[in-house]
Amino acid sequence: MLKRLTFLVIAAALGWSAWWYWGASQLRGSYEDWFAERRDDGWQAGYSSMEIRGFPNRHDTTWSDVQIVDPDSGLGWDAPFFQLFLLSYNRNHAIAVWPDTQSILTPDGRYDVSSDSLQASLITESSDHLLLRSNLAADVVNVTDPGGDTTALAALRASVARVEGTVDSYDIALGVEGLALSNPFLRAAEGAVPDTFQETRLQAQVTFDRPISVGSLSGNRPRPTALDLTLAELKWGPMGLRLTGEMKIDGKGWIEGDLHIRAEDWREMLRVARNSGEVPQAMVDGLEGVLGLLSQISGGGQNIDVSLRFDDKRTLLGPLPVGPAPRIELR
Repeated sequence: MLKRLTFLVIAAALGWSAWWYWGASQLRGSYEDWFAERRDDGWQAGYSSMEIRGFPNRHDTTWSDVQIVDPDSGLGWDAPFFQLFLLSYNRNHAIAVWPDTQSILTPDGRYDVSSDSLQASLITESSDHLLLRSNLAADVVNVTDPGGDTTALAALRASVARVEGTVDSYDIALGVEGLALSNPFLRAAEGAVPDTFQETRLQAQVTFDRPISVGSLSGNRPRPTALDLTLAELKWGPMGLRLTGEMKIDGKGWIEGDLHIRAEDWREMLRVARNSGEVPQAMVDGLEGVLGLLSQISGGGQNIDVSLRFDDKRTLLGPLPVGPAPRIELR
């Protein structure tokens, strides 16, 4: 009896080991194929080494010296390493870990990112890897632009979760406990505001024309069809912006529905934006005209509290058209 039990244990261990190494081999092949396909498309895509560890229950992959650049868009990313952790018995749960330093390449130049504990998780279902929920978190993220100015975030938390009972609607949340804009904005504010925002929050439910899957993010992406904006809020010293509303998005990206806007000390917002040099002057001029009109409707003070309606490609304030409706560029 003991010999039979021992034999069964050894056989099970050998079988599981063979399963783990087979899975690791399959993963390695799929990763190598992905990089090769990008290179065939004309991208710069490579790494100096790839290791898969985590026996017996996980497949933990580490790439060293990763670089991915799309020459057509000018977008790219490079990092000293990147890690992706998968359960060896469940490919539908993944954890990604980024290094403390990495760079994002754009047509405008290189953005250097430093972070502390930047990680994300992704849970999918079925062989199509349909999104169930995803979370991203970091204790600190600092982004330095090509000009050397830095935007800092603390206690970053973001999540996307499919709404129960649906296949194409998702709850989206974003929160940052500390957000400090780059030096041009701080200099433009001339010490009239604290170094960081007091509130930075987003809560919304978005419906798409089909479910989101891992594969769809790199191909023909799902199109948003409805937006229930529970709350979008920024608070910086005396300045504040709060948005709520329910809207639909048609096949060409035009938004239809209602949006409530509350802006506190809006003239100071425009002054900071204009003096920073980071926002196009034409945009600031356009906003000044629109916000000035909305301010008159709200009583002419420093605060704006109005409801807008988007209908037939127009923005309406009550029955009065005040401009074109916003449009989401669908690509």
